Amino acid sequence: MKLVIEQYKKFPPSRYMGSKNKIIKELYGVFKDLKFDSALDLFSGSGSVAYLLKSMNKKVISNDFLSFSYNLSKSIVENSKYKLNSKDIKNLLIKPKKYDRFVQKKFKNIFFSDIENNFIDIVRHNIKKINNPYKKALAFAALIKACQKKQPRGIFTFKGKRYNDGRADLKKSFKQQFLEAITIFNEAVFSNNQKNLSLNKDFDKVKNKCDLVYLDPPYYSRYSDNEYVRRYHFIEGLVKNWQGVEIQEKSIVKKFKKYPSMFDTKIGSYNAIEYLIKKYSKQIIVLSYSSNSLPTLDEIKKIAKNNSRQIKIIKIDYTYSFGTQKKLNKMKNKIQEYIFIIR
Repeated sequence: MKLVIEQYKKFPPSRYMGSKNKIIKELYGVFKDLKFDSALDLFSGSGSVAYLLKSMNKKVISNDFLSFSYNLSKSIVENSKYKLNSKDIKNLLIKPKKYDRFVQKKFKNIFFSDIENNFIDIVRHNIKKINNPYKKALAFAALIKACQKKQPRGIFTFKGKRYNDGRADLKKSFKQQFLEAITIFNEAVFSNNQKNLSLNKDFDKVKNKCDLVYLDPPYYSRYSDNEYVRRYHFIEGLVKNWQGVEIQEKSIVKKFKKYPSMFDTKIGSYNAIEYLIKKYSKQIIVLSYSSNSLPTLDEIKKIAKNNSRQIKIIKIDYTYSFGTQKKLNKMKNKIQEYIFIIR
């Protein structure tokens, strides 16, 4: 147990919406009492749970439909040995004679200063030259972290610095944030002697099978939205090089259209949960969900019962302050986080 916790402490912290870092000890308690050798994290998000499972020496397959989430997981879950060395870092910082200056032009005066946008464009250009896919993933992961550190609240839904709370992170230079992030991600790389894999697919397209499936899908709620693309479009575009996305030029922050999802509607969310419980009928399912989301606790219990599955529920008091929490004071939402163990 001690070795697992010590390794997990090296996980790069993030302000990612829906991150399970706050309940990682409870999840560890669940996982260590179950017998399994391999695990699929179908909605990996920040990668915290996939990293925990890797720290437990399980064979891990992580998946997320967002490219930047996939990249984060590839850098420290699938990657078991490659790190950015001093030469790599030096090459990332060299100003090229010619580069596209896309961020400087498209996002001028939106999130960052001209100098910061220029830094992003230089690093973007140099990342393309990296041949090793794991080193490339690490470089992108560090750039993503630097962008979030320099952006108040770590999201990209507003222009300017209106949420500047004076944090020390906001006062550091972009270069300093980037270099610190490289160190953090390098230190998180380790081998658990398993062949781990990271995927970038819609959840219903994943065919890989494991002993255990961890599900932390986007929560559909009457009180908040689950639009990850709206919050993280800039870093998603960064990893995709804005290829295959349609930028909404009239939007203040130059966001692009959200990806369609079954979890956008009440009925869609119900059908998705039902589909997943049926699909993984032969595997242990550990499902994270919240008390203010749909389907409800009773509906999920009914779905499991209809599929002849046994279910155990752990309830955790939880407060989060991310998202558009309508009708709630100070953007705070006191809820219960559910951990369903279905087998």
